[in-house]
Amino acid sequence: MSLAGHVRRAGVVMGLLALAVTAILSGTDRQSRDFPNSPSFVGWPYDTGAARSHAILAFVRQGPEQAIGYARRAVASDPISAQAISILGRAELYSQHTAEAHEAFRVSGQLGWRDGMTQIYWLDQALQDENYKVAAERLDALLRQAPTDENRDRLLAAVAATEAGRNALSDRLKLSPAWGRTIVTTVSDLPADQVLQRTDLMRRTGKGVWDCPTSELITQRLIKLDMIPEAQAVWQLNCETSGALIYDGGFDHLDTLREATAFDWKLSNRGDAEITIVGDAGHRSLALEVTGSASLPIVQQTVVLKPGRYQLRWRTPGTDPSQARALQVSLACDADLGKALAGQAIDRQPGVWRQEFVVNDQCEVRFLTFWLAPRAPVRLDDVSLLLVR
Repeated sequence: MSLAGHVRRAGVVMGLLALAVTAILSGTDRQSRDFPNSPSFVGWPYDTGAARSHAILAFVRQGPEQAIGYARRAVASDPISAQAISILGRAELYSQHTAEAHEAFRVSGQLGWRDGMTQIYWLDQALQDENYKVAAERLDALLRQAPTDENRDRLLAAVAATEAGRNALSDRLKLSPAWGRTIVTTVSDLPADQVLQRTDLMRRTGKGVWDCPTSELITQRLIKLDMIPEAQAVWQLNCETSGALIYDGGFDHLDTLREATAFDWKLSNRGDAEITIVGDAGHRSLALEVTGSASLPIVQQTVVLKPGRYQLRWRTPGTDPSQARALQVSLACDADLGKALAGQAIDRQPGVWRQEFVVNDQCEVRFLTFWLAPRAPVRLDDVSLLLVR
């Protein structure tokens, strides 16, 4: 083989080796994006992933100052990567290089809404400028991508700390983002002031964003915090009470397969209390009977009422009047049979009963309790409570 042939062959071999090295470097670079600890090399033209990984590891292990060089290399390798620029901005920010951090986040903010740290930076800037509309938009952008972001509760509390912030957030919540559900179902460990912030957000947002089951957890949390009026306000807003003083008076939303919560009807779980739902949704009633030897509190609901005189009404469809009188009702600070009264029949309205109660300021929470005597099958429906004066 001639010298020229050897040269060409050597050139081909070198080219193949260069391609192989490039392929290896490219493969390790891509792998480093998902696995920062995997081997990767910085210093070749397409080392974006490796430079980003080295920047992240340096930030964690050595501090933000040591991450800046790698972050700048990542940006140089891919100048339109919002993630790379965000890493640089974070390293500059935590190194107290305020102007450099601002410039980095200014650029990453123009490249899209998908980087979380960029959103957090500009959210903080908006709060400092008291621009709550922009702060709410940035928080919305962050939580739409990550509803359970570790910074969520802290940032939400910061934006919702003022009335203007809560108004701006309620505008975003009216669009029914997925994160709206998470902020009212993850409240068990929140301090009282943050629970109240979220309660106020629900009130400002209005109906349509949360359904009744979603509202149960925050309602229960408010009850546990002894914030009863606030709990009832959330319940009435989202549980189709239409401003009624009694929730679900027709038992249309009653579900015997799950535990009752908050202001839902609570049914006796005793073996000598027989309770059956009769009819379909929209036309339901309860068939009640006590098979034991003593009167039982068979159906109960928690209510919150201001002082005044109230009239309770209920129907006993398909029930003999003599048996219907076996059903008594109390409206008191506790469930006490001694305070129960029988219903008074209403003229020209067969099967409709009423009783009046005077509510004072003795207690904030009261229990509306139906008591049933033994061996008197009764049907119960259309329970309503009205303020007379």
